[in-house]
Amino acid sequence: MKKPIILIVALLAAILVGYFAFGQQKPTEPEIEFRYSPIAKGNLIRSISATGQVVADTTVDVKSKAGGKVVKLVVEEGSVVKAGDLIALIDPADTQSVYDQAQADLDSANARVEQARKNFDLQVAQNVTAVAEARSNLASAKVRLERAKLEMTRQPKLTRSAVETAKASLATAKTALDRLQKVEIPQQRNDAQANLRSAKVGLDNANAELQRQIKLEELGYVASSSVERARTSVASAQNAYDVAEQRTKTLKESFESQLIAAQLDLNRANSNFALAQANSAQDGITRTDMAEATQAIKTAEINLKQAEDGRIQAEVRRNEFVSAQASTKRNQVAVQNAKVQLDSTTVVAPRDGVVTKKYLEEGTIIPPGTSTFAQGTSLVQISDVTQLYVECAVDEADIASVRDGQRVKIVTEAFPGEFLDGEVTRVNPAADTANNITAIKVRVRLKPQDKVKITPGMNATCEFITLDKPDVLIAPAQAVKTTGPGKATVRVKAGEKLPPTEKSIEIGETGNDGVEVLSGLTEGEEVVTAEINVAELRDTQKKMQEAQQGGGLAGGGPQGGRRPTGTGGGGGRPR
Repeated sequence: MKKPIILIVALLAAILVGYFAFGQQKPTEPEIEFRYSPIAKGNLIRSISATGQVVADTTVDVKSKAGGKVVKLVVEEGSVVKAGDLIALIDPADTQSVYDQAQADLDSANARVEQARKNFDLQVAQNVTAVAEARSNLASAKVRLERAKLEMTRQPKLTRSAVETAKASLATAKTALDRLQKVEIPQQRNDAQANLRSAKVGLDNANAELQRQIKLEELGYVASSSVERARTSVASAQNAYDVAEQRTKTLKESFESQLIAAQLDLNRANSNFALAQANSAQDGITRTDMAEATQAIKTAEINLKQAEDGRIQAEVRRNEFVSAQASTKRNQVAVQNAKVQLDSTTVVAPRDGVVTKKYLEEGTIIPPGTSTFAQGTSLVQISDVTQLYVECAVDEADIASVRDGQRVKIVTEAFPGEFLDGEVTRVNPAADTANNITAIKVRVRLKPQDKVKITPGMNATCEFITLDKPDVLIAPAQAVKTTGPGKATVRVKAGEKLPPTEKSIEIGETGNDGVEVLSGLTEGEEVVTAEINVAELRDTQKKMQEAQQGGGLAGGGPQGGRRPTGTGGGGGRPR
């Protein structure tokens, strides 16, 4: 009896010892949870990305050559326009004034041309008369010399020749006096009066412009410097008028002096004629006549030389005429330019397109579109949106993978779920560096599509496709751990409660989100993409709760200095 009892007691003692020795101990193995993803077939894609903006095919800013107040703006943003359609109307008051002034300057230049032409014609006529007279005098002197050589029997003929010569000189003097009275003096009087009238018109215009500038300054449309320039123009015009008026007043004295000189020439010719008649009594003084005839030839030759030299004065007059004609050409160009400015107050569309920007509103005062100190003010922007592009900057490290004609996937911030097709049309030949980052601008053409409404200015991301292999077996990149060229390992699911098993595989190309599996795995197999230490995670959560309750994270981390893990079974994406 005692032996069975002893065996029962020993057995109970062993059970109690085992319970306290083993039953009260906590498990030492950590609690691990695995995350799996299946192996599947699909398109393996590799790409590089760059961001940019959507731009139109072409964009042009419409400006007005004419300045002034925008009295009408007939388009709005989004308006579709054709070439020649009305865009805006500019107040033509300022450009009309410029055109009128240019036309007045042209009229004045034409008057100067006419005056220069008459002066040239008159000078040429005077030269012809002077040369003819000098040649006639020379011929007469020669005749007198020949006659002086004759015997006494031919002296009367020489005397008569001298009388005729004196008579010709008298006629010339009368002609000169008559020309002065009938042509030159009236011409000079008319020129002076024309200059006075022109100066009066300039003074009136300057005063009118001054009053206009004063009114514009009072309305705040112009600066005070414009009024000061107008005052300066009035002073200049007043000075020109005073000079012209003084010239008119002094003409009488000038005419009297010219008439006195011409009368003296006529008197001298009369005296010469009387002397020639008186010399008829000196037919016998042959030697004296010889000397006088010889001297007369020399004088006639000098007079002829002087008359021929008068052609230089005619050339001067001709140059004045040519210069006046050139000035007229300049004034004609000024009138044409002013006419263009006047016509430009009606602004039309230079091309077909859509108004994408409107820079100002009706009532805005704008400067001329073309001037020395201003490039003008833009009215609207017209874009050709029939073809859109994305201009993006590709990092220099990736540019070797970009080429013309390359396929591109495009996604915009406005429509993040819609992928659009594109094509590279241009890779800029030069790089740009900004903030120590070097990039090359690439232009991508958006292919026609009806999915979404893309407009210029939108931000877009371009994915440049460098690899596209369809229908290949793909493993998640985080599940694959490379071990060598074309070699890798993965951890494959063995069962619901069994740990995964490691498996060697052969790999091919690497895409953005996966790796091509050449062998070692089949479609549908599940591989580890992450593992979680539940015990450490629970311990960390407990300490975080204590910290929120004011206890703080004791020890600064999980027990034993370890941190919760969540790593992929493959050790990351293959390189």
